[in-house]
Amino acid sequence: MAKVTDVRIRKSYEEDSKVKAIVSVTLDDAYVVHGLKVLKSDDGFYIAMPSKKLKEGDYKDIFHPISTESRQTLQKEVLELFEIELAKMTQEEEE
Repeated sequence: MAKVTDVRIRKSYEEDSKVKAIVSVTLDDAYVVHGLKVLKSDDGFYIAMPSKKLKEGDYKDIFHPISTESRQTLQKEVLELFEIELAKMTQEEEE
């Protein structure tokens, strides 16, 4: 399984938006996946894979983990780093 070696928050959104950030993830210091979204629901944060809109209007993931374990690992690592960055931004706003 690929190891998440870096997560970069490219853009963050306001409090009232469901999308909280767009992130890029580096895997094994060899591959970068752009366009993952950090979203917030009533149950907390989760990630959505990058996707493209089809002619029919549906969306199709252009990157996704094959196994549930891989998805959970990716989500855990992305959200841990996102929450660290979120805490930093909150602290900076308070100062």
